[in-house]
Formats: sequence, C-alpha cells, structure tokens
Amino acid sequence: MDPRLARRAAATAFIAGMTADLCFDRVGLGINVPIATVAILAFVTRFGPSRRPADRLDLWLPVVAVLASLGPAVRTDPSVVVLDLGLVGLATAAWGVAVSGVPVTKRAASSVIVLGCLAGVVATVALAWLLARSGADGFFSRGFGQLGRFAAIARGVLIALPVVAGFSLLLASADAVFGHAIDEAFRLPIDLGEVVDRGAFSILAAGLIAGPLALAAGGAGLFSWSGLATGMPPEASSDAEPAPRTRRVGAVETLTVLAAVDLLFAAFAIVQVVYLFGGVDTLGVVGMTYSDYARQGYFQLVGVVGLAGLLLLGAHEVVGRTRAFLVGALALLGLTSVILASAALRLGLYQGAYGWTELRFFVAASIAWLALCLALAIGLLVANRMRWLPHALAAGAVAVTLIVSALGPQAFVIRENLARVVDPGLVAPGGFAGFDLPYGLSLGQDAVPDLVAALAVLAPTERRALLTQLQARREDLARDPTTAGPLSWNLSRERARAALEALPDG
Repeated sequence: MDPRLARRAAATAFIAGMTADLCFDRVGLGINVPIATVAILAFVTRFGPSRRPADRLDLWLPVVAVLASLGPAVRTDPSVVVLDLGLVGLATAAWGVAVSGVPVTKRAASSVIVLGCLAGVVATVALAWLLARSGADGFFSRGFGQLGRFAAIARGVLIALPVVAGFSLLLASADAVFGHAIDEAFRLPIDLGEVVDRGAFSILAAGLIAGPLALAAGGAGLFSWSGLATGMPPEASSDAEPAPRTRRVGAVETLTVLAAVDLLFAAFAIVQVVYLFGGVDTLGVVGMTYSDYARQGYFQLVGVVGLAGLLLLGAHEVVGRTRAFLVGALALLGLTSVILASAALRLGLYQGAYGWTELRFFVAASIAWLALCLALAIGLLVANRMRWLPHALAAGAVAVTLIVSALGPQAFVIRENLARVVDPGLVAPGGFAGFDLPYGLSLGQDAVPDLVAALAVLAPTERRALLTQLQARREDLARDPTTAGPLSWNLSRERARAALEALPDG
C-alpha cells in the first residue's frame, strides 16, 4: 500500500473514532447506528482502488449492511440488536474486501470461509498495519533526522510515554500515596479519568473502523500471497506489492524505554519503603488509615510485575546482552521485586483482616510464581542464559500448578477460615472474625469435608443452616446419575460423600 494512502486511512480511522465517541459513548443505540454505518461504507468505498472496481455481484453487501443497521434503530431486544450489529460488521468487512478488487460473492463457500478468516486477521491488526505502512517512506523519521545522534533517544522517549503512562495508571490505582503524588505532579484542569475513558473508547473505535478501511485500501495485496486475490499463484499476480521491509526499534530506543520504566519503579519503590514497609502515617497525606491504605492494590501490582517481565524479554530480544542492558535489566528486576513484595504484603494484610477466598488463594499462588520467575530471571541474566528463561518460567508455572492442585484451593480456604473462628488471634485488628457461610456453601465438593467439620465450631444458628444445606447436598449427590458408575470415581467426591453420609438425618 502507498504510504500516503495508509496515512490518509489511519487519519480517517482516528477522526472517525473520535466521532464515534461522541455518537456512541454513553449514548443509547438508535439512529446513530445506521448513520455511522452509511458513513463507514462511504469511507470504505472511497479508499478502494479505482483500478479494481467491486464485482457487480457484490453490490448487495452494502445494502445488507444498511438494512441490518436499521435494526438497532427499530428494536430494543438485545438478542436482535446483537445479531444485527454482527451482520453489519460482517457485511461491511466483506464490502471492504470487495472494493479492493477481490470478488466475494462468486467464490465457492470454502473459499469465502478462508477469505473471511484472512480478512478477520487483517482487520484485527489493521490500525497497527496502517500506522506501520504510514511511515514506510520515512515520513515520520524526517523530523527526527534533524536531531542527529539524539534522534534515537527522542524516538525512545516517544515510545516510552505510553508505556510509562500505562504503568503509572496501574501503580497509582494500587497505591493511594503514589496516586496522590502523581495527581499533584500532573494536576490538570480537566478530569483525567474522563480523558482516559474517552480516549480509550476513541482508539478502540478507530481500530474497529480501520479494519474495513485497510481491507478496502490494501485487500488485494494482503491476500495475494494466498492466491485469493486473483485466483493465481503469488508469482503470477502482477499487482501484488512486495512485502515492505520494516525497521526494528533500535537498542537506544529500547534502553530509553527501560530507563524510563526504571525511574518510575524507583519512585514507586521509595513510596513503598517509606509508607508501606516503614509504616509512616498516611492519614494526613491521603486521608486513609494505614490499614485501609495497605489492604488495596495487590491485583494491580501483580499485573505490573507481569508486564515488567514482558518488557524485559522484549528488551533483551532487541538489545541483546550489553553492559547498559544488564544495568537496566538488573535495576528493573530489583525494583520489580520491591513491587512484588508490596503486593504480597498487601495481600497478607487483607487476608489477615477478611480471611481467604479462592480468588485470593490464586493471587497468592500467582505472587509465588512471579517471585520464582524473578529469581530465575536474575540468575539466568547473570549467567548469560536468558534464552532459557521462557523454559524456566514454563517449568515454574507447571510446578506451582501442581502444588496448587495438591493443596486444593477450596479445602484450603475453608480450613484456614475455620481456623480463624477457632482462634480469633489469627484475625487482624478490625477484621472479620466470623465464618462466611454463604461463600462456603458456594464452593464445590472439595470443600464438603471441611464444611462438615465446621458444624462442630459454628454458632447454633449457623450450624442449623449449614446442616440443612449439607443434607440437601447429600441428597443431590445421591441422586446424580453421572457419578454413580465406576468410571466417574473421584477422590474429592468420595470424601465428600463419606463426610455427608456421617451427617444425622432429618
């Protein structure tokens, strides 16, 4: 595709995405659907190459798209609306393929299915593909060329901005003190959350709209490798464009991103050392007690650690083992260890106050796996064996999975929560010292033996309610024909059955 055409298509997609935000974000579906459909069909037709007009047999596709778009303007039944919107999307994408010069209707069914799968793949990455093609002629690098040897750093800073912004949002939502510091440092006269929400909606809409635009503008070239564009093998298709050579992000840019993330993590680590690990009063800073401050954010921090690992792997692939990379990578791993320790401490404090759930158990397991990953990454990085890191991470995941399976999350949760009832000293000050009976009853057969054991320690009212529910579960298990045969034997189910059989009748 001509880079100038790609730039126009990408710009159109972004403008349409911002328009879609005004038309659809927090706006009910109605007449806006057919209006948007007609506009997108017009854009798709405009970007189709004039030398390859759409086949006449494909002219029904835009008609179907418009007719289907009328459904959301006429009906409110969610099932009907979803079907109509799906049909609009399929017909619009098919029209994008058709106007690119690739006939759709006249093909055999099997060929249409293959074509649809390829079109779906192309549409998924369309916006990124358009942006990549937009700079194929050096359009975006001309300005950087004026910066001389600082051009690579400038490019790295631009790449680092969204990366650091994403990490900053996660860290700010995980830690109230750090979030307060971010707010103070970047105080704006606008609602940043509103900007982020609308920006995300606009980008998502731009990505969806870019799909049919990319298909229309470059569909024949995209499909020529499979012979679907002309019915001829690739070497016989004279109109197929050669695959563009894309430039890999260089080492300087990658190291700039790594350094920026290191600085952000260092700032966050300082906050953790002072306020979380050091116990400095948080009430005067963010209006929260230390206990409330420390019992939040572990989900976000686990996500940050995982993303940091992906960043490290990507940086190693691009940069290789250089002294600068080693320094940046070891700093990233060390600071990430502080973040993971923060997540573990927060989870421990929250669990101490409110007990265990399956979700908290799996978060704890993921923290254990990530801690193992960090140790493996540091060891392999120092030993210059980073190529084995994916294998080591997979082996660690297998080990943690087997340990989780051996422990049995549901049984573990019930046992630990019952221990809190028996020994209130296990409950953190201000925490919940009771037993969450509705949650316990929501668990499966693995938890039944421990629920039966709970009858001996619960208060009379809870004991009667639990006994009634367990007796009903015993009857359900006895009547279940799928568990009667020898092939359905299961250890946890048999333990549950044995425990339930020991219950009194009535």
